[in-house]
Amino acid sequence: MKKLLHEVNLKIFIPSCLVLIALIAILFFNLDGADETITKIYDFCTEKFGWLYLVACIVSFGFGIYLSSSRFGKVKLGEKDEKPQFSNISWIAMLFTAGVGTSIVILGFLEPIYYVSSPPFLIEPMSETAYEYAHMYGQFHWGFSAWAFYSPAIIAVAYMMYVRKNASIRLSSACSIMLKKHADGFLGCLIDIVVVFGIVASIATSLGIGTPVLADIIMKVFSIPKAHAFTVRLAVLVIWILIFGTSVYLGLDKGIQRLSNINIVMAFVFMLILVFTGPTVDILKMEINSAGLYVQEFFRMSTYTQPFGSGEFTKNWTVFYWGWWIAFMPMMGIFVGKISRGRTIRSVMWGQLIWGSLGCCFSFMVFGGYSLYLQKSGIVDLVSILNSQGQSAAVIAILETLPMAKIMMLFLCAVCFVYLATTIDSCAYVLAGVTTKKLLPASDPARWNRLFWAVLFCVLSIALMLIGGIEAVKILAVVVGLPLTFVLFLLMVSVKKILEKDYPSV
Repeated sequence: MKKLLHEVNLKIFIPSCLVLIALIAILFFNLDGADETITKIYDFCTEKFGWLYLVACIVSFGFGIYLSSSRFGKVKLGEKDEKPQFSNISWIAMLFTAGVGTSIVILGFLEPIYYVSSPPFLIEPMSETAYEYAHMYGQFHWGFSAWAFYSPAIIAVAYMMYVRKNASIRLSSACSIMLKKHADGFLGCLIDIVVVFGIVASIATSLGIGTPVLADIIMKVFSIPKAHAFTVRLAVLVIWILIFGTSVYLGLDKGIQRLSNINIVMAFVFMLILVFTGPTVDILKMEINSAGLYVQEFFRMSTYTQPFGSGEFTKNWTVFYWGWWIAFMPMMGIFVGKISRGRTIRSVMWGQLIWGSLGCCFSFMVFGGYSLYLQKSGIVDLVSILNSQGQSAAVIAILETLPMAKIMMLFLCAVCFVYLATTIDSCAYVLAGVTTKKLLPASDPARWNRLFWAVLFCVLSIALMLIGGIEAVKILAVVVGLPLTFVLFLLMVSVKKILEKDYPSV
């Protein structure tokens, strides 16, 4: 046991585990009260500090443009003559699949339907204008603004690891120039514990969105009675354990890289099938219109606080998403930073921003375009189904309109399985790294540590399904984004200061 724990930073590992156990216990023994308390905290954060999430997004976006266009953009994250560790294709595949999970598929279909019935800017629901904004708005929430949150953490981690040769991927270490002696003290540990909790809450949210929908699709295909719903959901989680457990065990090169490459191919094939068997011209027309509308309304959407209205759209969507992305920021920063050895700051920042955004926009173009076409043409009343029967029923209704519907349902399940498996792989790898004392650039965290976090995700998800606490964790993931907002600002200042110190002139 001592040998196993020798490499583990117990000051981070033990408190993180205790916090997660306490969360499950609180939800289990006092679910109603816990939900009410968490909802009140969420309302306070979004109503009082919703503007801060928007400011954080704008500042992150501006920071990325500044850094990549400055003299520091050509600084290589590694030795001067070092080549990138991974090919461009594998690098893009890993960063994209790590950042989206099954949510991009499920919400890609459904999010535009929510928007068309409850649009922003006081637009009349179900109007032509509402349809235009519905197709575009998801691309804004998953596009350049979302991916801009990750840049400061990516550069901070990669620079400290590959240039400064710091044997750690913790954000506290990345902020050491600002935290100084506190980086290894209480404040540093607190930051890393919040990071752990934010990652776990974020991935639990993804599992909470994906598991019920996939389980219901499988039940539909094989005509399994609803009485066995929990068993099927459990089976879904077990399959995920087998897939990502194997991948996590194999490590970064042999596991996560291969799974990510497979994922990208499967997802692309599925979307091409959807485009060419569906209303191809309509989808293309919608996307061209959305691209123009995106550019036209970018700054308005980025600063839309509804100061003289209810603020419900901003609170329920934009603030929710920005909080979610910020909670996920440490994971993406650490993971993408780890796989970016040998690349320049400029290529990393623009690469992850452009390719991540394009991947999400293409997904929403296809999935959202198809579901809006079904709604507008009257083929399926998805608004009514979504409101009365929920997300699973709406996704199934969409898939039933495709040729060879059952085969396409199973194909979608396979895509989602691999999508989320790659995301969980990446999260488990990062959490194992965060809870490791020292991690050299060429080494991986201990296998048992990686597997521990991977299995913990599923155990947590099973517990939450049993006690009905998924919604509470989804909300909590956004709440965790508030303290991490300050960590985000700290990372930006740290990156700027350390680059100015190391490269007074380039």
